[in-house]
Amino acid sequence: MGKVRIKDIAEIANVSIGTVDRVIHKRGEVSQATRERIQKLLKEHGYKPDIIASSLALKRQINLAVVMPRISHENEFWKLPQSGIKKALEELSHYKISIDTYYFDQFNTNDFVNQAKKFPYNNIHGILFAPVFQEESIAFLRRCEKERVPVVLFNSLLDDPYVKSFVGQDAYHSGYVAAKLINYGLEPKRAVAIINLSARKDHYAHIISREKGFRSYFEEYSDRLSHLLTIDLHGVDDQKLHARLNEMCSEYDVAGIFVTNSRVYKVAGFLAERGSQSVRLVGYDLLPENIDFLKRDYIDFLISQRPEEQSFRGLMSLFNLVAFNREPVERQLLPIDIITRENLRYYKP
Repeated sequence: MGKVRIKDIAEIANVSIGTVDRVIHKRGEVSQATRERIQKLLKEHGYKPDIIASSLALKRQINLAVVMPRISHENEFWKLPQSGIKKALEELSHYKISIDTYYFDQFNTNDFVNQAKKFPYNNIHGILFAPVFQEESIAFLRRCEKERVPVVLFNSLLDDPYVKSFVGQDAYHSGYVAAKLINYGLEPKRAVAIINLSARKDHYAHIISREKGFRSYFEEYSDRLSHLLTIDLHGVDDQKLHARLNEMCSEYDVAGIFVTNSRVYKVAGFLAERGSQSVRLVGYDLLPENIDFLKRDYIDFLISQRPEEQSFRGLMSLFNLVAFNREPVERQLLPIDIITRENLRYYKP
């Protein structure tokens, strides 16, 4: 191992970076046992603080920004990263730091473009960004590059050389896993459907990747299915959604449904209305509505993206880059957690 970093000690001790930092600088509340354990590790691994970098980081004001979709009744997923942002602020509270969130309407390209135009690039030292609109997001990154503001992405990956790091799941493999979950015990020659409920699929790189991963699995087992359907239902109300799903189930012998985002509760509501628990349903994230249908067996599996951890790790990586010039890992891929009714209680919503 080269020069030992705070991050390395934190990983060995299985504590947060902030806890190690508080022990080093003798600030904040840390239990005596934890303090002694960390001090022992610091000594064993020959940790030497970067005094110059630490002094500069402590003295100067660091302004970070989070740019992400606005929370709405139709998309409460974006509530989840808020706890990660709050946790990062708490971890970094002994520094002179501000973390401001700039929201945009994920259903309105013009709103994002307008937000990007008036964004305070000159007053921001780093940006954590959850991209939606591909072309417009690339343009935003070009402006950040021009203004020399580093960017870390979370939730959705843009393959752009200016991005310092991405924190999130491997979307392709999460779709592949979803297909495998549906395939278990699947009776042959039945239909499986992919339901896209995002505003527009082409705006979301991770949605496209999930569908590709899902289809890739069934390409290997093509003899298992009668049909593999893809239905895009963006911008429809519940009544139209139920009508389209009812039409699909009348036309095809549907055994499984994969919803490519966190709005899987919308399809679960349709199945509950029909009293049907025989269709295997897989989707994403621990939203309250999804948890309710998981408990009632209308959703069989939820894949957690750990959005709280995405925003927390993204902000901590961004801070260490800005404050200490520590380059983050280029791809910080999180586990593909499979959640069922039986193991739900081990996961915090």
